[in-house]
Amino acid sequence: MSCNDSEGGGGGGQADTNNKEEKRLEKFMGRKERRRSSLNKPLQGDYIGAKTNNKILSIIGKHEEKEVLFADTIVKMNRKCKLQERILLLTERSLYNIDPVSCKPRRRIGLLDISAVKMSGLQDNFFVICVPSEYDYLFISSKKVEICLQLRRQYQYVHSGQVLPIEFKNTLEYKVDNGVYREIKFTKDDDGVSTQVMDKKKT
Repeated sequence: MSCNDSEGGGGGGQADTNNKEEKRLEKFMGRKERRRSSLNKPLQGDYIGAKTNNKILSIIGKHEEKEVLFADTIVKMNRKCKLQERILLLTERSLYNIDPVSCKPRRRIGLLDISAVKMSGLQDNFFVICVPSEYDYLFISSKKVEICLQLRRQYQYVHSGQVLPIEFKNTLEYKVDNGVYREIKFTKDDDGVSTQVMDKKKT
């Protein structure tokens, strides 16, 4: 079983993003270096045809959700520092981690449970979704700017105007389990940006 169960059509419904969205994006990411290739990239939203995918629509429908605000295949770093391909799906109330092979949800996070997003100020693709009541997620995606913009906008809507904090630091700490934290350090070098991941335990 896989997520290849579409009624047809692609994910290009929002390819003609207007200048207002681009200005919001630039203002939001003002403290982050951006690659030249991403400066004029349109915000598409659905990159995998999730809006017409029966299996995905069934998953979110079980929670009485129907809007696909963002969907793409990204990379997740798990507790053992293993990289795993996942579908990241943002709806009107939740963020989903879906296995792209089995098309089964691995985790559903309510937007009300997210406390912040963390990322470096450099040209890299890493970002952390912070969930204090459980554990955090470290994701890798070339579309992280769009993900954060869409998440921030919807978070503000469900939180009645409260703004989602975005933290820019070149050393990020995040929770991988109860009492276990990990630190990822970003450094500029001749090849671009290097990363170093270290475990930290807190009592």
